[in-house]
Amino acid sequence: MRPGFFSNLNASGKDYCFEIALRDGGRVLSRVPVSPGEEILFTYIHSADKTPVEQLFVAGDDGLLHLLEERYHWYGSGLEFGSGLDFSYDDGVVTVSGYDRSFATLPLRAAWTVPQEFFIRDTRILLSDLVPGGTPLVIRITECNPP
Repeated sequence: MRPGFFSNLNASGKDYCFEIALRDGGRVLSRVPVSPGEEILFTYIHSADKTPVEQLFVAGDDGLLHLLEERYHWYGSGLEFGSGLDFSYDDGVVTVSGYDRSFATLPLRAAWTVPQEFFIRDTRILLSDLVPGGTPLVIRITECNPP
């Protein structure tokens, strides 16, 4: 967790879960309890550059996924860089931060040829273990026990 980004206190009093679900029909494939402010790391291999990409999200106490930063081992086509964002290069890694992006749902398609993984604490979720390549998914934060 990044100190000061979100409070550790869950002001809403709700229990949240990180979910991976089928985009069509909404069947939940994976569910992991998360606390507001908890980091969620998504890693994959860039389709054109064939280099690792890491995206760091945080679970918000507002039920949204908030993008904190992205890290690349090579800066190429389709990778974010722009004015107003913080950019650093250290030990062969490009880090872009300062995003103002939040997602109620994050649409994603399972890759055919490269691993896509989510890490939450000691939990690792490999998308290819859940669905075949090409499957449309949605990533979201939900209430674990809605009323």
